[in-house]
Amino acid sequence: MKTVTIREVASLANVSVATVSHVINGTRYVSPERRERIEAAIKALNYRPNKIARALNTRGIPLLAIIVPDISNPYWSTVVKAVQDITDTHNYSVIVCSSGGILEREVRFLESLSGWVSGVILHPYHIPQETVQKIVGEDMPVVIIGNFPNGEDQTKHWDHIFSSNLESAQAAVRYLMQLGHRRIAFIQGPEGTPTSTKRLAGYYQAFAEDGLSVEQEFIVPGDYTREGGRNGMRLLLALKNPPSAVFCANDLSALGALEVAQQRGLRVPADLSIVGFDDIEEASHASPPLTTIRQPPEHLGTVAAETLIDRLKGRDHPSSVFIEGKVIIRESTASPRMTG
Repeated sequence: MKTVTIREVASLANVSVATVSHVINGTRYVSPERRERIEAAIKALNYRPNKIARALNTRGIPLLAIIVPDISNPYWSTVVKAVQDITDTHNYSVIVCSSGGILEREVRFLESLSGWVSGVILHPYHIPQETVQKIVGEDMPVVIIGNFPNGEDQTKHWDHIFSSNLESAQAAVRYLMQLGHRRIAFIQGPEGTPTSTKRLAGYYQAFAEDGLSVEQEFIVPGDYTREGGRNGMRLLLALKNPPSAVFCANDLSALGALEVAQQRGLRVPADLSIVGFDDIEEASHASPPLTTIRQPPEHLGTVAAETLIDRLKGRDHPSSVFIEGKVIIRESTASPRMTG
């Protein structure tokens, strides 16, 4: 016999999974009309709640979750550590989920966690706001890091932490222009993701600001990985007239690009300038140290955790926190070499 899931009950009752969980476990008030629909759905589907989940909820286990795209990325592992450092002081444990930037995983993680945890920190890659709301409802405390895929800058019900992706990318390209570069390439992040889209927009805006045209062949695909940076640099160096500077959507991409450039015999920054984004620890230890945009992951994780804890303590309105990026100038950038 097929096991009925809490998700199926929620779907039949047209409520969130979290609301079904509140009715089953008696953890929060639910309106009589919704309660009746849920109880009817439970009866119709012959649903049997998971005994372990009920035991956890009954005992009030202080459990939170964080969903990030890639825990192997030093940026996100640092964010997670900062979150745990804060939540530990409040006696909360944290479930860490690495989605790989895959929509199906983002949805599955939220569905699995809803009803089990007291709150969630989420960096959405492809999952839209309406899907999150359908799964967790309006009552569960959620902290959104960044933007949803459709570009929404403010969430409807949850706390929101966002950063200057567009403005910081614009500042990075503007800095290269101030050095004298005009042939500036961009190795992108994953296509369609909020951060990559905004950083690409910042790249375009820097050119528009100076009345310059973007050479489309200078915009190449990437995926926020070191290998993506390597592949992007190979494409750029294969051009008949390669760029004099490369702006990368994150530091891992920049480190991969730096590796290929040096393997091809190019001197950085004498022959080619490279700029990253994030300022992970490795960026300052590269050879040469990487010019980048600083968005401290420790600060982001700390703010996310403190915001979630504050909401759990009773704050009843969503907050919005802005984290500003800053150009950190190191030794991977210089004025372009004169030719001709």
